[in-house]
Parts: sequence; C-alpha cells; structure tokens
Amino acid sequence: MAESAYREQAGERAAAASAMLLLQLAASQAEIGPFARRGRETPQMAAGLYRAAALRARTGLGRHG
Repeated sequence: MAESAYREQAGERAAAASAMLLLQLAASQAEIGPFARRGRETPQMAAGLYRAAALRARTGLGRHG
C-alpha cells in the first residue's frame, strides 16, 4: 500500500513539473512575464502595444504599415 501511495505522489510531482514547463514555454512563446522583450515588461507597456496593434488593424495598415 505504501508503495502505491509513493508512486501516486511521484506521478503527481511529475505532472506538476510538466505543467510548469509547459506554462513557461507558453510564456516564452507569448513573450510575457519574465520572457518579455525589452519595452514589454510592464502591463502598461504591453497594453500600449496592444492598443497600437488594434488601431493599425482597424485602419487596415496591418503589421507592416
């Protein structure tokens, strides 16, 4: 019985570690949190970039305009 509980705890720890790794990978890909590029590290800066992108999309300029 103790061996079964040990295996279950080990499985839970492995799942938690995998979830953390996936979360960090997603943050890295989205360039948020500690993975943010310079100028995007604060919520205010990120919001400003979002607003600028939304304005460009609304006016039809797209990303390169």
